[in-house]
Order: sequence, then structure tokens, then C-alpha cells
Amino acid sequence: MFIKFRNLEIKIDAPIFLGIFLILLGIFILETNYIDSFVTQLLWILLEGSSEGKTVLFLGLLGSLFILSSLIGQNENTLKIYKNDTYYLKYLKTAIIILFVSAVIGLLIEIHIRMQYDVSIFTILTSMDPNTSTTSLMHSHAYKSVLGFFSNSFVPSHVNTGSSILKYTLPYALIIIPAAISIYFLGLFGLSKLPIYHRILSIISLSMAIIGLFDGGMFSQPFIFGLGLLLLMYYARGRYGFKYFLKPVVIIGYILLIGIIFEVGGSNMDTHTLTVINQTEPIDMSQYDVINVEEKGDKIVYTLNTTTPDKQLIREVFQSFKGKSDATFMTWNFFSYIDNPNTHVPIRQH
Repeated sequence: MFIKFRNLEIKIDAPIFLGIFLILLGIFILETNYIDSFVTQLLWILLEGSSEGKTVLFLGLLGSLFILSSLIGQNENTLKIYKNDTYYLKYLKTAIIILFVSAVIGLLIEIHIRMQYDVSIFTILTSMDPNTSTTSLMHSHAYKSVLGFFSNSFVPSHVNTGSSILKYTLPYALIIIPAAISIYFLGLFGLSKLPIYHRILSIISLSMAIIGLFDGGMFSQPFIFGLGLLLLMYYARGRYGFKYFLKPVVIIGYILLIGIIFEVGGSNMDTHTLTVINQTEPIDMSQYDVINVEEKGDKIVYTLNTTTPDKQLIREVFQSFKGKSDATFMTWNFFSYIDNPNTHVPIRQH
């Protein structure tokens, strides 16, 4: 099927049909409640706990990349961006570098927030106003807060956009706007010259990496998988063979090692330290087994001797301090997640 637009003839091929279908599917999920649970379950492993918001964004990225990469291959004018047969690798390499640097900056933003409030970097920030949202080194929503600010006007109210984190990440998190645009288009130009199967895998990888950058950061599952596969595509250069796995595995291995060091080394296994910012009224803390309370200016620091798993404890803190404080910083205990049925994440997570 061909469509003529002025002097340009566009062939509506299989990738374009697939891209249109994925975009329409994303819009359908956003506007209705018929199949969102089914699709989010399918994407659960890829997106580290797929929610409706991440699912729609993933489908939109996939669809647009399928369409645009096909159009680039059809248009002789756009092909002029490739000065030679291997020039696409420069675009792909630059996209990977910006991805990695942006993730590192995201970690620095998380550290900067905690330095401002004089708390440990190994804490989970929970912003209470206007909606409860969390962020930490291990699962950062620093960039998601920027995306949430722009999407609040049209996404359903039940989708947690993370926009309440924005007041803590400004102005530094705004760097994600030019960074994400650059990653998208450089990645697009880099993958459009790859053989078809490598191109499909690269489109999925780039979409995962971008989503991971916004929702989770450096150590999130979609970012690590996406970045690793993009590195594989870069080193393989359209070729096949296990030897091309070596460098990507080493690079991702180092990132995972740093993540494990932060996750385990930053755990407080004896107690939880809960720092509350601007508490406005007394809270019944009997359920938390408080063993020490210390006031430091606009902060109240509670030391909790509790065995409640982290995920459950965070939910309880939500309920206790919502509307009664600006934010909290809580230490974590990685070991509370291991083999604990109360910490399993539900399929529908927003």
C-alpha cells in the first residue's frame, strides 16, 4: 500500500502497520479499562512491574520508533544523514552515552536532595503533597517527576505521575528534557540502518531504556536490560555471535555490582530511621514501636524498632503522615524483601 504526499511516496509496510496498531492500543488502554490489566501483565517482566502509565508510554515509544525507522529507510533525503555505511554507529554510540550520563546525573540529583536535608543518601524520600510519591537511589523518580508535570493534565487521576517529587528535583531534573529528545532521535537514527531483526530488538531496547531512565533510574530493570541490549547491538553491528556479548555483559555487570553494593551496603538491618519534614500535628506512633525521638529544627527523627517489611512500612507511613507533613526520609532494609510474602508487588501498580 502506497500513499503519496507531495513528491514523497510512502509505502505502508508491516512495521508502519505494527507501529500504528501499538499507538492505537496505547490510546485504547489509556482511555478505557477493558484490557489494561491483561497487557500490563504481559509487560510485567520487561518493565519491572508494569503500570498503566508505563504500558502506554512503552507502546507509544515502540509504535513511533517502528513508524519512523521505516520512513527513514524509504526516504532518500533522510538517508543523507548517513555519510557512510557505518555512520549509524556514531548515532547509536552517542545515544548510549547520553543514556548512561543521564542516569548518573539522576543519581547525583538523589544525593543532592538528601544532602540538602542532612539525611543519609540511603533513604527513601516520600513526598506527601499533593500525592504520595517515592524516590531513592535504587529506584529513582527524579526524571519521572518532570514527565509527570507535563502529563498531569491528560492522564487519568489514578495514574501516579510522580509530579509531587518535582519540587525536590528542580532545576536539575529538567536536563532530562533535551537529554530524552536527543536519546530518542539519535537512537532512532542509529537503529534504522540495522538489519531487520537487530532493528526490532533495538527498538524494544531503546524503549525500555528510556522508560527505565524515567521510572527507576540507573538500577531499574528496564534501564539495565535496555542499555545492555543496545550495547550488544552496537558491538554486534548487525553480526551474530556470542563473542559480541562480552563487553556488554562486563559493562552491565559493573552497574549491577554497584547497585548491589548500594542496596545491601545501604541497608539498616537493626532499626528504621524515619525523618519527617515539617510535621504539622501529632501522630499516633504506637504501631511503629518507636524507641527514640529527636527534634532537629523542622525535622523530627524517629527511630523505629520494627520488623515490618519495607513495602508495608512505607504504605503505613503514607497513611500516617499524609496531610500532616511535607515529606519523609526512611532508611531501608534489603533483607526484609527476601522470601517475604507481604512484599510481593501486586499486578496493578500505579
